Amino acid sequence: MALIIEKVKATQGDLYAAAADLSRGDLTEFHSLQSGRNPLDVIPKYLDETTHAIKCGSLVLAVGGHAQGVIWFVTTNVVEMLPKGERFRFYRILKDHLRGIKEAAPDVSRTNFVSDENYAHIRLLESLGARFSEVHYMSPAGFRFRQFWI
Repeated sequence: MALIIEKVKATQGDLYAAAADLSRGDLTEFHSLQSGRNPLDVIPKYLDETTHAIKCGSLVLAVGGHAQGVIWFVTTNVVEMLPKGERFRFYRILKDHLRGIKEAAPDVSRTNFVSDENYAHIRLLESLGARFSEVHYMSPAGFRFRQFWI
């Protein structure tokens, strides 16, 4: 029996659920950007009209948005628990969502930064067609990040 994975408009509860269960790479990146923050205090503040969640039933797999040309998303530990076929479905939903964003505003440049140490996120961004800056930036916490455009 296939699991039902779908993209929905995110709620405040979805952002809290994601913040409480960030994937290891995204949690490490969160702290590498700026130390002394709690994801539960930061991520729920990003709820706006562009914020969506990818869910499996009531479980949050990812949340993200793209306001004012800044595109972001974080994944939860739930993604790692999915069977391979369901992880592929998750990826297709993410890819379709990105295509929709690009079609709705083709002239908008979408960008953000990713930690050099978040290998899983970098691989995912590469598979989605991201281009990366050759320049490295140091975060306020003292870690290397690269800008990407997608």
